[in-house]
Amino acid sequence: MKFLRNFFQRKKFKIPFVPNPTGLIIAAHVSKIEKHPNADRLQVVELWDGQNRIGPVVCGAFNFVAGDIVVLALPGAQIAQNIHSAQHEPFTLNKAKIRGLESQGMICSAFELGLRKTPETKPEIMVLPNSISPGTILG
Repeated sequence: MKFLRNFFQRKKFKIPFVPNPTGLIIAAHVSKIEKHPNADRLQVVELWDGQNRIGPVVCGAFNFVAGDIVVLALPGAQIAQNIHSAQHEPFTLNKAKIRGLESQGMICSAFELGLRKTPETKPEIMVLPNSISPGTILG
């Protein structure tokens, strides 16, 4: 599995257009992942934006590992679709306390970014090619 993942990451990919009017949706390197101390189905993630450590970020998806480049929305970012509501309305991201930890951002799926019409049956974070530099503003 790791071989296939590395093989596909070496290929040239076009970064999809991400609606990002605030400039607060960026590529970030996953530095560390730990189990959430108060929830079995959540992880606590530390990320790197090329200049600063960002964390903790609480996440309920498990399809990424330390070393991956993911899409990170910072507080103030406009999120196109809310995966946690039936109407999937857009919202502005704020810091949120999740099971006792304040999350400093949100690691995004394609649905949340407005790149898919229907949500995934289980959360799937959008993993980017490793060739994309942490801190790159997406959009």
